[in-house]
Amino acid sequence: MVSSLLVEALSSPIDVLHSFYDSYDHDSLGEFPQAVAKHFSNIFKTEDAFLEIPPLLPSRSLSSYADHALVRFRALVQDTSPSPEMYLSRRKNGSCGGWGLTDGLQDETDDGELDYSRLRDASVLWAVSVPGETEWYRAAATGPIFTGLTSDQAAVPSRAHKYPIPNGTHHGVQIKMYNTLESNVPKTADVLNFVGILTHEPLHTESEELTVVPTLHVLFIREHKLTVSEAPAKHVPKDVREELLSWIADETLGGDRDAAEWVLLACVARVQSRARSLNPPTLTLSHFPSSTSTPSTPPALSHALSALLPLHVTVPLSLELLNTAPFAPESINEDLHSGYLQLAQGTTILLTESGIQEGKLLERGVLNVRAVQQAMSAQTIDYKFPFSDFSFPTDISFVTLAQGTKSALFQTDITLPFNPSASSDLYKSESDVKLPPADQLGAFRRLILGAKTGKIEVTEAVSEHIQNDFVEQRKANSAMSSEDLKQLITIARLIGLTMRESAVTVEIWEHAKELNKRRKARFA
Repeated sequence: MVSSLLVEALSSPIDVLHSFYDSYDHDSLGEFPQAVAKHFSNIFKTEDAFLEIPPLLPSRSLSSYADHALVRFRALVQDTSPSPEMYLSRRKNGSCGGWGLTDGLQDETDDGELDYSRLRDASVLWAVSVPGETEWYRAAATGPIFTGLTSDQAAVPSRAHKYPIPNGTHHGVQIKMYNTLESNVPKTADVLNFVGILTHEPLHTESEELTVVPTLHVLFIREHKLTVSEAPAKHVPKDVREELLSWIADETLGGDRDAAEWVLLACVARVQSRARSLNPPTLTLSHFPSSTSTPSTPPALSHALSALLPLHVTVPLSLELLNTAPFAPESINEDLHSGYLQLAQGTTILLTESGIQEGKLLERGVLNVRAVQQAMSAQTIDYKFPFSDFSFPTDISFVTLAQGTKSALFQTDITLPFNPSASSDLYKSESDVKLPPADQLGAFRRLILGAKTGKIEVTEAVSEHIQNDFVEQRKANSAMSSEDLKQLITIARLIGLTMRESAVTVEIWEHAKELNKRRKARFA
């Protein structure tokens, strides 16, 4: 049975807010924002109730939402630099202030008097639709009620320079948060579900220019994580991994099954330990043929990754792109402009180098290459501000397709010479990529999501076996280093995760060694 409070909150959140304010102990108004967050969070605490809230979707224009509508916005925090905004917690008529219920302090100061004791701060930030969120994952995370929801017009983004992907369809929204005592303060590049009241208000900025932007007055925030629960399955058959590798290889990589396995391992990798620099291994497929049409044509692998991964971005590299487009965020006139690398943790970037021709890298191009290399090697991104740079952690997987014997621009952890069949079409269109049956595709996605979010251990017995084995390998090849061992253990862990195992076994270790041995043999 649906509660009347839930129905009222969905249809008229302002009325529910006013009613809650009227019933609240006015001697404790300093704690009212926390109480609001708890109150509305409890109304929508079940998953079914939460999914009843209309989402802000890139496929739907903001003009199709009523003013002061209750909405949820799954978004990436793009800019936390705006200063706090002051508001009156209690209006002159005794009613609730904040949450877009007034047009600001001007409404309350017509007679020149202002009760400063009622002033409070609201935190302000800018958030955008999650960049690289694939269509299938957006539908799964949005819920069945609003899947496929569109309007006559798609999103017309406000302040498009604050979105990482140029010309990408998205919403950009000013976020105002009143529960400023919340311990988990949103950080740049966090992905969160903001639930609140949608209005259109002037941008909170030091500039004298008046710009009206979509504004969300937050009632409560819900965390969002890439979890298996978003694609539940009690059982994944053992042969799904083999079927997945065969599909990737045959449909997009010219039958090169080893290449498919290395791509899979790179895509499910994530930061294991920043302190020990256990970062996702980066992969280059070398000798990857160029497109016979245009250099910017995406490879079939790009379409496959979009069908499999929750977060994926393909960047067609060229000298023009590197020399002109921002890759790292940069503050310009006290406004943080985004860049290709300002992405959510868990994103996989496919870099294609077929557009790299002879020419010169300009200063911006050099800085962009350095930014990508830093993200690959250290999993950090430097945000550029007028007088200093600030480093922020990230967690992005990288796969590079190179035409030569190695990447022309980047040093990656693993390079695999690509070996497709002669008749393969590596640049077939998205419509020509044959997707597996829905049940099988769902199993593929669950396996990948489970591997990307899962945990795996190396038992003491297996650890001892690996150490002894490494000593024997060193006797046969003195060039092997501790870094080689660390990389092999990482590969074994990733293989185990894609096999849905909870611990690395001797068999998995041997599988990792054999896979790496075959990779090295391709250089002969």
